[in-house]
Amino acid sequence: MGGKTMRLRRNGTCVVCAVDLPSGIAAVWYADEKVVRCEPCAASLVASNHPALSDTPQAEGPPSTPSDSVAGGSAQREYERRSAKESTRKQERIEEDAAWRRTLKEERPVLGRLVTALTPKPQIGPEAQPTKAWKIGAEGERRVAEVLAGVEGVEVLHDRLIPMKAANIDHLAVSSSGVFVIDAKKYSGKVETRDVGGMFREDLRLYVNNRNQTKLVDGVLGQVSVVRAVLNEAFPHVQVRGVLCFVNAEWGIVMRPRHVRGVTALWPTKLPELLSVPGPHAEAITEIAAHLRECLRAGRAT
Repeated sequence: MGGKTMRLRRNGTCVVCAVDLPSGIAAVWYADEKVVRCEPCAASLVASNHPALSDTPQAEGPPSTPSDSVAGGSAQREYERRSAKESTRKQERIEEDAAWRRTLKEERPVLGRLVTALTPKPQIGPEAQPTKAWKIGAEGERRVAEVLAGVEGVEVLHDRLIPMKAANIDHLAVSSSGVFVIDAKKYSGKVETRDVGGMFREDLRLYVNNRNQTKLVDGVLGQVSVVRAVLNEAFPHVQVRGVLCFVNAEWGIVMRPRHVRGVTALWPTKLPELLSVPGPHAEAITEIAAHLRECLRAGRAT
């Protein structure tokens, strides 16, 4: 189902780009998923589902399906698209303002000069946070890819598209112990778990920089379910695990991974240790990776 554009009654977070959405801001609410998207992300979703509505001309013929893709490619392309659109919009405002000033001065020489002198000119300020979030995300994915490239005995797939959704899986690592779904996040602040349950019930939540970010765990679990479904018929006994890899985050004096609902949160240089644990699938790594590569299409090359 489609979403409903509305002004939020309380603070929220875009489920796609993770930008903060303060109460009162216009956003798109998806009642069936119980999630909210910022307006640019909602527009991207509509364009992906209806190519004819996209600003980008569609190439004729069948879509390109490369076997592999570049880490952070989808995020980088989205950043570039949004950045260009934002820059064009700002430039148009400046040109419109300049035209208004010229016209006013020509029609009312004295009053026009006074009014234009007292009216501030529009400025090209820094990029909006939703736009910058995509650039930051791409940087995080590239950093994780650098670490994964140095792990022996592991096949890695980057930027795999999730069927029927405007989303992607950052990294898939196939090792002898199974398949790891790795979601890269470039966040600052301390990563920790907090038990918000009662005396007789444990309820662990993931916090980053003192903010509840358990939604990130939910996102990885959704990706794990997609990969599990892809593997079920050919490789039903291969374990699929979710990983949140935080770039530039803090971990306290004693650095140790955090675990929430089966998802492991760690830092990039901890990945080799996790992926190198021996397992029963050493002889099938190439075959498993080939199956995933065939079933989960790669993003377009940047």
